[in-house]
Amino acid sequence: MPFEKIRKDLKLRSSFFSVIAAGDSVILRGKGYGHGVGLCQEGAMEMATRGNTFQQIIEFYYKGVIITNIRYAKVLLGP
Repeated sequence: MPFEKIRKDLKLRSSFFSVIAAGDSVILRGKGYGHGVGLCQEGAMEMATRGNTFQQIIEFYYKGVIITNIRYAKVLLGP
């Protein structure tokens, strides 16, 4: 069964969860939204279809982030 169907049918915000059998119950324990790092793939795709750039999408999900060429990362972050 596709994860998207499970997520929609069970009204979960993410399909990143573990399943635990506990007696006669099944427990779904969520681990995050968007691979557990805070980025919703479906939300990001919708933002892209609405014309947002990748910079705008990243800055929406991660406040205070600096997007730069990797060559300049050491200069920005320090030694």
